[in-house]
Amino acid sequence: MPSGSPDGSGHRIKTVERGAASSVLLAASFLDGVGGRFFVDRNESDVADRRTGTLRGVARYAVDPDGAGRLWDLSRQRLTQAR
Repeated sequence: MPSGSPDGSGHRIKTVERGAASSVLLAASFLDGVGGRFFVDRNESDVADRRTGTLRGVARYAVDPDGAGRLWDLSRQRLTQAR
């Protein structure tokens, strides 16, 4: 169940404390040195292959290490060309 209160548009608004909870947990957690994961409400997000009205989950392309490598290489190439 989403946390927070509905605003006039039907979206839920979190308190500052709830909004910061995942960041604080991860900053002080046992996941030292682990990256490339997405968290919502202090829980690791599931991979979502299609969007639903809940806006839950992380898109598969966002956790694709091969895609991340290609993006890194392209970014580095473009930055080198810009010099």
